[in-house]
Amino acid sequence: MTVEDRATLKAVIVASESASAAHRAGKLLGDFGLDVSEAESPARALELLLQEPADLLVVDVCNSIENREFIDRLIELPITARPRELAIFSDMLDDQLRGLRSRLRPTKVHVFLTPLHMHGLLGVLRQMERQGQPAGA
Repeated sequence: MTVEDRATLKAVIVASESASAAHRAGKLLGDFGLDVSEAESPARALELLLQEPADLLVVDVCNSIENREFIDRLIELPITARPRELAIFSDMLDDQLRGLRSRLRPTKVHVFLTPLHMHGLLGVLRQMERQGQPAGA
């Protein structure tokens, strides 16, 4: 199946030390009808992104140095492998994360502070639902 044939939006969630955040995000994305892949590590997430374009990448950087480093490596990906939307969950205001918006274009970067991160993710999902097209379609 080619990306053009895909009617379902695809999401990748990067596991973190807070398994409950990834689980809740996965459930929310699944309830919205997205095809959700949970990557057990940042390396696996990179593999998934290189295999097939993702419409949404969710990364929780709270207490995770490895996930924070993963975010920096996304800039090295070819534009065709970058997700259409990137949702980052953080527990503090961080200018470095905000600076990703210009460096990761055309990916739309959203930084959500916990504990309201699920509300922000819900807003992204509603926006994606209105746009209604999978990545690369």
